[in-house]
Amino acid sequence: MSDIDPISSALGLPSVESSAPVHAIVVPIDRKPLEDERLEKDLSVDYETVRNNLRELVDVGKGALDGVLAVALEGDSPRAYEVVAMMIKTLSEANKEVLDLHDKVKKIRKQENITNNVSNTTNSIYVGSTKELQDIINTARASSNAYSNRPDILESMQENDQ
Repeated sequence: MSDIDPISSALGLPSVESSAPVHAIVVPIDRKPLEDERLEKDLSVDYETVRNNLRELVDVGKGALDGVLAVALEGDSPRAYEVVAMMIKTLSEANKEVLDLHDKVKKIRKQENITNNVSNTTNSIYVGSTKELQDIINTARASSNAYSNRPDILESMQENDQ
């Protein structure tokens, strides 16, 4: 092998020596996908943690609201009432986040169920003549005689017409 790096010579740059040894051992890392049980456990733990945190914030916010409301009533300051209004708004948003959390977890679980139930048909076989197949595909030019020996097709055509 030549010591000249073709990329460096093409770009007019000085050749850079590689710091990696020539006979380096490369160990492939086998990354296994997360198991469904582990994902479900993580989802449950995260859900409970977030839910508890939000509920704690709401409880602390209620106590703080009581204190700020007492200050606002004693001082009759417009700024104090503005702070009370902002705290009420913040607490209502925290409550909405708790409800949104429920919806998000339901969507995640529903999405997991949908992805597990998907089935793909890769090979389908039609048993019948090409004329019957053409009549099924193009019902406008179909002749009723083509379906005389296929009662299942006749029933579905009648249902579609109604």
